[in-house]
Order: sequence, then structure tokens, then C-alpha cells
Amino acid sequence: MDFSLRVPEIVLGDFMLPWGMVIGALGFFLAWLIVGVLERFRLTRHIWNLPLFFIALTVLCGSVLGLLFAP
Repeated sequence: MDFSLRVPEIVLGDFMLPWGMVIGALGFFLAWLIVGVLERFRLTRHIWNLPLFFIALTVLCGSVLGLLFAP
């Protein structure tokens, strides 16, 4: 198995997973973790629209991870 993110596809057996899908999922889980930490410390009460903030944070995390691990 090739776990390197330096190729456009990640091969899992006979299935080729698109690189952008993996980065998008990692960005989603990173944003979910950040919002969970903010919830734990009750900092989300200062955010006006939490779902919109979560979507923006998901896009931001996915973009940053995409820039860091670009093939």
C-alpha cells in the first residue's frame, strides 16, 4: 500500500481513492476536532452562526492541508 500523499490517487487494493477526497475528509475531521475543543471550553457562544462557522473552518482546514500535502 502506498500511503504517500504525493500522488494524485491513493491505491487501496484495486480501488483508487482521489487525493482531494482524502484531504477533504481530513479537513472535515480537523474542523470537527477544533469545534469540539471550542465547545468544551464554551467558546462557541461567541460565534453567531455555528454551522456556517463549521463549514468555513472545514474549507479552511482542507485548503491548508491541501497546500501542505500537495502532490
